[in-house]
Amino acid sequence: MPQASLDITTREQLDIYMNPQRQRLLHEMQVMARPATCKQLADAMGISASSVTHHMKKLEKLGLVELDHTELIRGITAKYWRFIPTSVNVRAGARDDLQEEKAFLVDYLHQRTYDALRSYIASSEIDREEELGLAHGDLRDGFVYLTEEEAHELQRRIAAFLEAHESPREGAVPWEFSLMFFPHRQPEE
Repeated sequence: MPQASLDITTREQLDIYMNPQRQRLLHEMQVMARPATCKQLADAMGISASSVTHHMKKLEKLGLVELDHTELIRGITAKYWRFIPTSVNVRAGARDDLQEEKAFLVDYLHQRTYDALRSYIASSEIDREEELGLAHGDLRDGFVYLTEEEAHELQRRIAAFLEAHESPREGAVPWEFSLMFFPHRQPEE
């Protein structure tokens, strides 16, 4: 099934998407990797269920979550929501009146992932995983030298790999990531 796609082009979309509570909610849903009620999400996040319900309606408007199913629990209909794997393009490079907010959102998303990596490393979990010979988190930066064709191939391969692994499955755990890559081109004179 092709991954959903969302291009953020309006202030309303950006305001909905960049809300920190909604970002936390999307993050929690991806970590849970299963449909959840607003109450379950509220308990996991330490906020009220009514707040989660409010944010879910906004996220549903963007197509990032949907009602998965309902269950009758002690006479109450519980709604189970699921995250919809979505390629979100904030169009950070677009020259529009949303540039400052988009830059803030990009900074926030990368910083959140970096903070989680720092916490993971500080937890000594990485040492245990290395001892067991397991894959472990890391940060790598540097340069690769690519032709235009190779750069397109890199983008296609990464996108295909991520899309093929975006859904929970037996034996798989969520890996958090943040990718940045761009060409170092000489400015035109």
